[in-house]
Amino acid sequence: MRDFILDKLASIQNGYSICGLVDRRGRVYPLGSDTKVIGAIFEIVARQVIAAYAARNDLILLEPKQQNFYPDFTLMRGEDDPAKIAIDVKTTYRRSENATFSYTLGSYTSFLNPETQSKNIVFPYSEYKEHWIIGFVYNRVEGKRAADASIYSFDELQNIVLPFDDVEVFVQEKWRIAGRHPGSGNTANIGSLRGRLEDFAAGNGAFSSQSEFEAYWREKGALRRERK
Repeated sequence: MRDFILDKLASIQNGYSICGLVDRRGRVYPLGSDTKVIGAIFEIVARQVIAAYAARNDLILLEPKQQNFYPDFTLMRGEDDPAKIAIDVKTTYRRSENATFSYTLGSYTSFLNPETQSKNIVFPYSEYKEHWIIGFVYNRVEGKRAADASIYSFDELQNIVLPFDDVEVFVQEKWRIAGRHPGSGNTANIGSLRGRLEDFAAGNGAFSSQSEFEAYWREKGALRRERK
């Protein structure tokens, strides 16, 4: 799966030049620099590749009906498939050239819980055999032009400044890139390793197995719930 997704993403590099949203009258609204919007763009690009992989392997591609549910995409042969594949798309930006970066990998107090307490997950956690991350990292393009609020026509697409450049991507199992510290201050998010793209591609995380990763973060979640 990893090689297929990476090869397919490499073949659609122009997907990273999405520059705006279009209404039915053909007016183009620039993206702006909001990181959530840019993250959504990369998720749209990734979705096309995941759909191609599903079609090639006779799998069903399912997306959650509720917001903030894990995972972004489920691959399965049917709802009774005990070996479903979870795929999350993660995006971040470099704060400087050659800077290290990290991601948050989901809450350790929700879907990692024992089955009787699981929440915010499309299917019970035990039904997922694999958990993958497609991770994007990019440089932010700052300045007035990148935050352009003008409305353009199709003939003016080349005049729209992209709010990002130098996009790189990796595909790796979640446990292989996970760290041992929360990923966002005082919130209950699993933190990834901090490194460069090659560290994520190689899976240089803190754990030696998925079971070790799950046990560690489940214990963290139990301790956090006890303190409340």
